[in-house]
Amino acid sequence: MATKTTQSAANDIQSLFDPKGYQDVFQTWARMNERMTGMMVDAASKTTEIASGTTQDALSNIREVAQVRDEPADYGQAYSDFVQKQTELFTRTAQAYAEVSQKTATEAGELASEAGQQIGDKAAANAQGAADKASSAAKKAA
Repeated sequence: MATKTTQSAANDIQSLFDPKGYQDVFQTWARMNERMTGMMVDAASKTTEIASGTTQDALSNIREVAQVRDEPADYGQAYSDFVQKQTELFTRTAQAYAEVSQKTATEAGELASEAGQQIGDKAAANAQGAADKASSAAKKAA
């Protein structure tokens, strides 16, 4: 009789760690990684669009400043206009990058918090299940 109880307890101890529970944790981690990767790809795509638009505008500004003028005084005005346009372009570009950066950082923070909560909950459930099985095995062995 004691051998059967000991064997049962040994089987219970071997099954303490439920692979399904840990698979759920890893799947949750993989889903969060997928979402984080999506956010980073979206941010990279947006910043690439910003850079491309900025380059096009800057080249257009250069084309305008390089045009031949009828009067020598017009070159001074053209240069002044060019500097103003480039300054405005820089400001718009910096704001656009800041918006993308801020949005991505906020989303990443929320995702990290959510991931931590979900993984923590699942890990706690797995630990509780293992503790319950250990307690059951100990009672059977006694």
